Amino acid sequence: MRRPGRSAAGCLAWLWPLMGCASLGLGLASGLPDQRRECPGALVPTQQIEGEFRLRQRVRVQAEGLDWRLTLVAQKRGDTLILIGLDAFGAKEFVLTQQGTDVSVERPRGRLPYPPINLLRDLHRARFSPAASASGDDVTLLRSGDGGVTIQHARCGYTATWIEIEETPLPAPAGPGP
Repeated sequence: MRRPGRSAAGCLAWLWPLMGCASLGLGLASGLPDQRRECPGALVPTQQIEGEFRLRQRVRVQAEGLDWRLTLVAQKRGDTLILIGLDAFGAKEFVLTQQGTDVSVERPRGRLPYPPINLLRDLHRARFSPAASASGDDVTLLRSGDGGVTIQHARCGYTATWIEIEETPLPAPAGPGP
């Protein structure tokens, strides 16, 4: 039963501004800073990271009021390292791209509980930095016998546990044909 005086066009006119506000809110949320601060740490220039590979790791970041679990997929091709964070359902949380020491981050779902740049720095500490320089800045690396790494950050107040699931060397890209 229709109410008198209400047309479909009238309902759309009322609903349209609300839809615009919702999309504006999502746009603003993606521009907000992450909930925790960035922590210091050096990045190895991608030109100095040997080989081309794909890694898949489970990571758990714990701090006061934070217990974030995700799967990280890292791929290095040429001078580009890409780090993708996936939630428990496989949805993309972020895409981080490093070229040289320049880093860009995309957050398709908006603000995150933890800055992805910290995960990149921890990946560098665990895999690419010389053992002598991996610890420092109040950071301690503890390696387990099964290949896992626990990284404790005294200054930043968090612990990240990394468990490697898979490492795959990638074949060199095919060159131009004869």
